[in-house]
Amino acid sequence: MSTTESQYFALLRAALWNGPVAINGPVDWTAVMKMAQHHGNDSLISDVAVRLTGDNKPAPEMLAKMQTTLRNGLFHQMRLRQILVSAVQLLREHGIEPVLLKGFGLALLYPNPSLRQFGDVDLFVGLDKFHEACALLRTLQGGYNWGEEEDIGRHYNIEFGHYPMEIHRLSADIDDPKAMAVYEPIEREGLMETPHRIDLDGFELTVPSNEFQVFFTFFHAWHHFLTTGVGWRQVSDVAMALHVYHGQLDLKKLNQWITDMQLMQPWQAFGYLMVEQLGLPEVEMPFYDASCRRTAQRLYRNVMEVGNFSRNSKFKQHRPKRKLFRKLHSFIGIFVDFFYRARVFPSAAFVEMRSSLRQGFEKQGKPTDTRREKFFEN
Repeated sequence: MSTTESQYFALLRAALWNGPVAINGPVDWTAVMKMAQHHGNDSLISDVAVRLTGDNKPAPEMLAKMQTTLRNGLFHQMRLRQILVSAVQLLREHGIEPVLLKGFGLALLYPNPSLRQFGDVDLFVGLDKFHEACALLRTLQGGYNWGEEEDIGRHYNIEFGHYPMEIHRLSADIDDPKAMAVYEPIEREGLMETPHRIDLDGFELTVPSNEFQVFFTFFHAWHHFLTTGVGWRQVSDVAMALHVYHGQLDLKKLNQWITDMQLMQPWQAFGYLMVEQLGLPEVEMPFYDASCRRTAQRLYRNVMEVGNFSRNSKFKQHRPKRKLFRKLHSFIGIFVDFFYRARVFPSAAFVEMRSSLRQGFEKQGKPTDTRREKFFEN
């Protein structure tokens, strides 16, 4: 582990557990913050850094950047909260009770929720109410939608300026029909049969059951690993969920879900990193197994080399502009991704590569929404 990595984790642990910072030697704040940005938690690192004193305190110029990061993050979340409350109120007026997924709900698990970065609001409404919910939310002021509900996979997007909302009919994309058949009853129980209410500054929101929150947060991190690249933000989310819900989980049920989805090896490898790198108490990590150390070390290098949404990947950073070369680049990228994944979990990497190749061929000849492509390129 490099000095920068060691310092980054010291700061991240302090942020997650609201504890002291143990940093050895001078800090290269430019390198540390670049690492934090690649892993989607620069607000957490900035919040700890601006409170440091002594020799390790960032220079004034860096402090100003960190304070801007904190202000922007807080404003972004305040705006998303307004959109979330408006959307939930509208749906409830028409008899639809959405379940809050991912980012916003996970932020509430952190010591300071405003520091957990996320870009959008995710609401699960299920299959039966999906089209009605989409039609209702299209009426919210300032929203712009992309295409029709039939044109999307598990969720439908509406943009409110730079503030996106995803309306989910499914909580996860699973291409394997057998795996989807296993996942469906897990989703149904956690999101439809046993959700519960939480308080958000006087406004009640429906969130998944504790077991599903933990399972799905891990499953989402695993999906990132297999597709766009996982960062320490996603791993930290799992650690915070396990910490907050410690002693409140039905571990037999959680074990059954993880086993049925054939995810115990990844669960234990990620768990090893949560204990060793993030400081999650071992007693709070269900099914912890120190014998997976070598697999976890390979996973650690993958997370550091690829990063959240592949922000560390030099291959992904040099995407050609011309359409033909971009397609070739994407095709080669399937094998590059396979190499990175296969060093950690060979069988899962092979399954994902096969799925990516099949999807790539299925998309050939299908029209694309050039407005959406141009919007996200900008």
